[in-house]
Amino acid sequence: MNTFIPLDKVEEIDLQDYHEVWLTTSETWPQDPATVHRKCLWRQDREMTSDVEIDGVYFENLPHLWLRVDDLDDQQDIDLVIEKLKVRIAALNLKGEFYPPELPTAAPHKDEDEIKKDLRS
Repeated sequence: MNTFIPLDKVEEIDLQDYHEVWLTTSETWPQDPATVHRKCLWRQDREMTSDVEIDGVYFENLPHLWLRVDDLDDQQDIDLVIEKLKVRIAALNLKGEFYPPELPTAAPHKDEDEIKKDLRS
């Protein structure tokens, strides 16, 4: 699930609902790995249990919050976003990390039988 909000809404959004906060310069499918106009700004620490299989699909299905900025290389603007996020994170007593490492992505599905399967009933 992807949610886009304007930067001025950061101070009131319930970040507990989101796994990651991303920056993008576009609102058109920024989660596409081919898109270079995106940057993971913050990832919430989540308690994992042994009954959950962790793979790329698991992380892709978690909710992501997207914030549109004009330029991903404008560190002054990014710092303002970070400050707003830090205030909100502290208010909600959340744990996480800024600029986290990339998570694994799901491998493309290559099973021809599965691709050709008609799932309509």
